[in-house]
Amino acid sequence: MTGATVRWHPPHAVLELVELVVEGALPPLDDVLARLGVPDLATLAARLGGGEPWPAAAEASALTEAAARQDGEPFAVLVEDAEGTPVARLAGGVLMPERPFSHPPLRAHRRAPGRLDPPEPGPALVAVVRGIPSVAEVDATVGEAAAGGLAVVWLVVVGAGRGPLTPEAAWRAAQSLLDRAAARGVVARVVPVAVPLFPDLPDDGTDPLPGQVAGCWARHLGGGTRLLADAVEPGYAREVARASTGAAGRRGVTVFFTGLSGSGKSTVAKGLAARLAETGERPVTLLDGDEVRRMLSAGLGFTPADRDLNVRRIGFVAAEVSRHGGLAVCAPIAPFAAVRALVRADVEAAGGELLLVHVATPLAECERRDRKGLYARARRGEVPEFTGISSPYEIPDDADLVLDTTGREIAECVDAVWGLLAARGHVTELAPERTLETARGG
Repeated sequence: MTGATVRWHPPHAVLELVELVVEGALPPLDDVLARLGVPDLATLAARLGGGEPWPAAAEASALTEAAARQDGEPFAVLVEDAEGTPVARLAGGVLMPERPFSHPPLRAHRRAPGRLDPPEPGPALVAVVRGIPSVAEVDATVGEAAAGGLAVVWLVVVGAGRGPLTPEAAWRAAQSLLDRAAARGVVARVVPVAVPLFPDLPDDGTDPLPGQVAGCWARHLGGGTRLLADAVEPGYAREVARASTGAAGRRGVTVFFTGLSGSGKSTVAKGLAARLAETGERPVTLLDGDEVRRMLSAGLGFTPADRDLNVRRIGFVAAEVSRHGGLAVCAPIAPFAAVRALVRADVEAAGGELLLVHVATPLAECERRDRKGLYARARRGEVPEFTGISSPYEIPDDADLVLDTTGREIAECVDAVWGLLAARGHVTELAPERTLETARGG
């Protein structure tokens, strides 16, 4: 095909989808997109956010058309990974490989259908492990394989947006399945497969992608499929998972404070970080708005685009902290819901959990405090695009905790956030006599 070639760096979930299609683990792109309920990759990427906008979207009304055109000429899209390496080419709705995919997680252990290392397991039952199945489900699967004289291939789903374990933790936890299979005389393999979880798709067993991937594997291996549901009561993998997620045995988490300037979010964030450090409960990384702007986001201004980029950079670091089982505490203003959603998606794609704390101190109280004199300057028109005065603040409708600091001690506010962390299993509940005392520094 002649014409222009444009480069595109898609969201991570789209990159995983592209790899599955190119490697033959999913059917052709048109069929996959139809099952996802979207007409083309551009629509899917727009729903996900992140990555670079689809090139020439206005000119290419449907990316699955046989010949999308830009300025009257056909063009192809070169799909790049996070490092800018071209890994696939999309032309006329068909995906073709360019270079080997190399992005994590668990790259060394991934296999395409039909490419298992020797010895091949032969006819196999393909079981999809999406989370932590029950012991009963695992044993039933092994029993079914034993009765049919089949091997078992455990496909461990580690794609973007999955949980509750990090990909590496899920991979290590699944190794215990090999022993359960061997005890019944069943040959078993564990293979990680990066099936992404897309927004608006249920993760309750009706998600179509894991079943499609399992079907492709089963056709290559000559066996059947089984999707293991997440158990209400965690079974085989609980202790293995705890051991594999670090010394604390806990999932990475980001506490993301958002609120107006002067709302108290930085003060509460620092109090929370101090308590975590003092108790030794968990390693903590504090990403406070002003300090981040001086270092990580030096050179950025306060235009809407620069504000968004500042928050995205904070989210990127927080996601990396969460990926490795740490706890990140962030305190930017983050006035826009769309960008907060992207940060949440980044953290969850890294295997962590994001807890959004809306510090909902009223504007009048924030102005009364005005420690830096910014509100007074904004009222005089000296500070353009100032949140709450000349630029909007979009109130979160997905906050995990709403906190008004008016008339409250910082220690009390820290207690509230600590309680949220404890309720989600990220820290232990402190005895009542220790909470206020610790937060006051006593």
